[in-house]
Amino acid sequence: MDEYRSHGPAAPDAARWQTFRPERTVLAVARTLTSAIRLLEATAVFLGDPRVQVVFTVHAASRFSADVVELLRARCARLVPWESVGELRYDLVITASEKVDLTRVTAAPILVLPHGIGFHKYVPEVDSANTRLSGLVSEEVLADPRVTLAITHPAQAEQLAAASPRTVGRTTLIGDLSHDAMVGSTARRERYRESLGVSPDHRLVAVSSTWGTRSLLGGRPELLDRLLAELPVDEYRVAAIVHPNVWTWHGGWQLGQWCDSALRAGLRLLPPTSGWHATLVAADVLIGDHGSVSLYGAALGTPLLLGAFGDEVVPDTPLAELGGRADRLDPTQGLREQLDKAIATHDPRRFRQLTGRIFAAPGRGVDLLRMRCYGLLNLAEPDHEPILDAAPDPVPVVRPVCSFEVFATLVAPTTLSLHRIPASVRGNRPALPASDSRHLLVGSDEPNLRLFADAAVVVRAPGPQASDRRSAEGWLTETLRRHPGARIAATAVDEGCHIALRDGRCLLLTGAPRIDPRLAASAAYSMLVAGRLDAGAVELRVAAMTYRLRWQRC
Repeated sequence: MDEYRSHGPAAPDAARWQTFRPERTVLAVARTLTSAIRLLEATAVFLGDPRVQVVFTVHAASRFSADVVELLRARCARLVPWESVGELRYDLVITASEKVDLTRVTAAPILVLPHGIGFHKYVPEVDSANTRLSGLVSEEVLADPRVTLAITHPAQAEQLAAASPRTVGRTTLIGDLSHDAMVGSTARRERYRESLGVSPDHRLVAVSSTWGTRSLLGGRPELLDRLLAELPVDEYRVAAIVHPNVWTWHGGWQLGQWCDSALRAGLRLLPPTSGWHATLVAADVLIGDHGSVSLYGAALGTPLLLGAFGDEVVPDTPLAELGGRADRLDPTQGLREQLDKAIATHDPRRFRQLTGRIFAAPGRGVDLLRMRCYGLLNLAEPDHEPILDAAPDPVPVVRPVCSFEVFATLVAPTTLSLHRIPASVRGNRPALPASDSRHLLVGSDEPNLRLFADAAVVVRAPGPQASDRRSAEGWLTETLRRHPGARIAATAVDEGCHIALRDGRCLLLTGAPRIDPRLAASAAYSMLVAGRLDAGAVELRVAAMTYRLRWQRC
């Protein structure tokens, strides 16, 4: 940030270098990744107004300050050094962190925004073993008459007054931009689901974890693997929303290491900076804890199961009430049955009265925040209406699922049902599903080389074009030679799926609709084990899809 030290907004010769001529400067002070994300969201109130310039600084004194500078630089935000803040000229200070050293900023009103929903948790003090009310600035800061605390419901003013009499008359009602964006984006639900790789036949399970040892992932780190093992891959998708503090404290690389088997099984891991709003809109059910995302999900009317609920929640708050009313996920029981029941029996109006205690101005968040900011700037609001953008499309971290444990059941002599579990999490299934046979199918693009030793079926990964039969024969022969434990090798060809058996037979499978060669190969193997390969045809059922396959000798 040193490049801005001599040419910041207060530089006496700034007019020589600038292009626009802003009349006011807003200093946005970030401290953690969470607060930086909130500030980027809140500064939308200044969109399209060249009279207002926003510059950012980072008070990197938190244990969760990692990656904040990188985030702001990635957005090409104007950064000034924290140690130079006292030398700058600005007209309004906004922050979404109550722990910023606001004594350093001078001669400007200060607006403290919430970085979650309300004031619902006790969090550890930085310099002692005590706890404090999250979102409430210190008594020292409250002694400064320039400080105003933003709230989203009048009841929060009463709560703060009970915690500190100095907050009386120091609060201002704004809305919640995250809530407004999600509610306004519900018409984009199918778009978001497509971005997450969720088809109309899939159910999307969103998993949200706050930070700390009492959080969902802090207490049940195996939950993601269990979900992906118990929920058939052809019927469900799983997405994880993990609090930014987890990313900054442990690091995104380490989080990926811990979630490796889940990622290999198709987990959609949302980055901490965006995508969680859209994922909540897209979800069919949410597994949450005592984080704000659970309250947002309840407000959207999403079916909710609480997988954890920490004791740091403030009594008599809406979050505490949610913890007392929401159904719990029982880890000793099957997860699929609980999720399906939550979806089937859910009343979307269930928490409407509760969320009415959180959001006093639904749909008006950007209007109220802009009005307050411009009032503090002593500047007339722009003529155009404030902009409320839709929640951005989710861009999750996701890997292809290359290998599967497949369970096959003959429901009739020529009718076969398949149930597939990603191979990377097969050790987490509680019990073997009822079936007539099972096998391990490994894709040729499988990165875990050890899986090939146990593969009954090896399938060439689908490419941009189907192979012709001549080139396919060479690949099939070499694959069976290379993997002596496999009984079948398969690859897509122009006509359908070309399959080579260990006993020397070759089959061409065709069908309607066109089928993934991995499903076709599993169908052929299962009919071989059942002694029904001579039937020449099978009706294959996979989740909601039915395929009619035929095969002939090559």
